[in-house]
Amino acid sequence: MKYALSSTDTVLPQAGVSHSVLHPDWIAAQVLARYAVAGDVSCFLLYRGMNDVYLVQDAQAKYALRVWRKTYREADDVAYELGFLDYLREQGFPASVAVPQKDGALYFKVDSPEGVRAVAMYDWAPGVKFGERLSVETARGIGAAFARMHLAGYAWAGSEHAFSTKTAKDYNICMPALIEFVYDRPDDLRDYPVIAANLDRRLDEYAASGKVPLGVCHRDFHPSNVHIGDDGKITLLDFDAAGEDFLMQDVKNFVWGNLFYGFDPVYGEAFEDGYRTVRPFTPEEVAAGEVFLMAKALRLVAGMAHSSTAVGRGTLRFRNLDWLGDYIKTRARAAGLL
Repeated sequence: MKYALSSTDTVLPQAGVSHSVLHPDWIAAQVLARYAVAGDVSCFLLYRGMNDVYLVQDAQAKYALRVWRKTYREADDVAYELGFLDYLREQGFPASVAVPQKDGALYFKVDSPEGVRAVAMYDWAPGVKFGERLSVETARGIGAAFARMHLAGYAWAGSEHAFSTKTAKDYNICMPALIEFVYDRPDDLRDYPVIAANLDRRLDEYAASGKVPLGVCHRDFHPSNVHIGDDGKITLLDFDAAGEDFLMQDVKNFVWGNLFYGFDPVYGEAFEDGYRTVRPFTPEEVAAGEVFLMAKALRLVAGMAHSSTAVGRGTLRFRNLDWLGDYIKTRARAAGLL
């Protein structure tokens, strides 16, 4: 029997694409055309993940270029992050900020198979990740810098601005994907919607009290999102998720990430000690700490479930669902959320 090489002579229309990867040569050409770089430009894909990051280098310097993944946000939502970072640059705050294009714009957009995606190039953060240069003294310094960033956020937003819990609750956008993600785990199917609904109410209570402050937050700060230079200089980076949130949630994100990486808890404690030298915590913030640690884990698993169509299920599906589920539910029960 002879077999056809193809099931049909007709090429199907373009398939649905969850995540495409832009070629480094195309990126290099765009950089040459749009930015005031020095000499020739080289580019390679550094990593492909929640977003795609390229290393770009000209004759004098290197840069990090991010192509945002198509998500539940619109491409122009990146203007919030880039605007805040530009303000931090003006204040001399140590953060990796967007490099302006020749026309002054901080980002551009590209039409990809999955939809419009935003692109921006950042100055390179010197040094190495905090996890590669662990130190209690450095952790305190990071905490103090993080508190200064929060205070800068109030100045940037303006004294008349009213913060809301909308962005703090964006885990709800990811909940349908999380339910599908844990389809064969009946306890998770039962518990996660209950925890999310009760967390919604608790966050509203915090906001209404006025004693657990909201502000401009990084929203994904962890030990890999801060670089330490050879001279000890601290540089904050990767503000992709920046938005309005509870300041203590932002603090506990770093503390939780420190524990998740398996680092000694002393570094998370030192981070908080350094932070409170600049902005002391309210008693209500301290009391809410365990809720925000739990919320960080819930946000992570929900966000990974939502992005699994682009980055795959393997990262959580085969390693950490049991650990994360136990972490979330143990603290949710203790806080009266389950």
